[in-house]
Amino acid sequence: MAGKNRSERQLLLSRTAERTLALSHTFSDEPGGIRWRRWDWSIGVAFYGVVKAGEAAGDAPYDLMLKGWIDGRIKAHFEKVCVNSNSLLLTMLHLRDQDDEGQYASFFQTFDDYLLNSGPRTDSGALEHTVLDNDWSDQVWADTLFMSLLYMAQRGTLLHDERFRLEAGRQLALHCKLLFDPEEKLFYHGWNDKQRKWIGVHWGRGNAWMTAGIVDILELLPSEFAEREAILETLHAQVKRLAELQEASGQWRTVLNRKDTYTETSATAGIAYGLLKGIRLGLISEQYREVAERALDAVVASIDEEGYVTGGSSGTPVKADAEAYNQIPYEITPFTQGLALLALQEGLQPNKKGSVSIHEAV
Repeated sequence: MAGKNRSERQLLLSRTAERTLALSHTFSDEPGGIRWRRWDWSIGVAFYGVVKAGEAAGDAPYDLMLKGWIDGRIKAHFEKVCVNSNSLLLTMLHLRDQDDEGQYASFFQTFDDYLLNSGPRTDSGALEHTVLDNDWSDQVWADTLFMSLLYMAQRGTLLHDERFRLEAGRQLALHCKLLFDPEEKLFYHGWNDKQRKWIGVHWGRGNAWMTAGIVDILELLPSEFAEREAILETLHAQVKRLAELQEASGQWRTVLNRKDTYTETSATAGIAYGLLKGIRLGLISEQYREVAERALDAVVASIDEEGYVTGGSSGTPVKADAEAYNQIPYEITPFTQGLALLALQEGLQPNKKGSVSIHEAV
């Protein structure tokens, strides 16, 4: 981060994590307030960022508040098993050894059965993107990588159960195949499998879900995973295009290839995280470090003195066109806070390659 030493970065990370947790315990009736108190994807992304911030701090400073939020809602406020409501289970996996009352096991089993067996699939076999309040039958969304596939990969790794990792890998390959536009070298927000066509646009946050999700999931899958090289080829094509589309400010636009749409923080943060981690793991070429660092600097610039992450768009289902995406207002949201935390903590990681073979980064 330009102009910030390591201690300043750590303080910024702590301040943003603390603000995120404070917001999650403030039950505001303001527009968007429900996102902070409802068991859904939005707070799941926030808490995933808080978990990673805590791991970077090294002493799990946030676990008590995370556990208090989850335990307080695990019975009284849970609404529906779906792809989106699964995202909080990433935090529950982190807290599983602190589950003194044994509440989490049945939750894991319920979602495991949904993701492996009963959750609806499209004709192509892709996991249908299911949500709390609507029904978008036959639709495949980029969001699913972060909301459910990442949990499947983590769950399989922790349990040493290949069913989860195999299905996570199969779904990852399907989502990449269905959502990637080979001409524009970007992902569409969605795909209608019944109509066999892309839906939405080349949405910024959707591409962030893909960049970050691919890196996070591939880290957990076995190196001999059959579709690995094809997925990496797609990722590399996307990253090259993202570098071309990055603004001088370090940001990306809410519709990536439309200059008439606004720049957007959550997309910038998610892409920064995916690039930085991908470079560290050897999945993405070192040549993109400057792109990643510029994006990280833009994320830092979006965080105010109280730890609010500004300039992120509100919740966004698949829309008809670029104009509709551009009409989504800016809002302080759990998911923008969470994606910023992921980018910030990754920026503090040592710049050394992980166990992934460097020949994969091209």
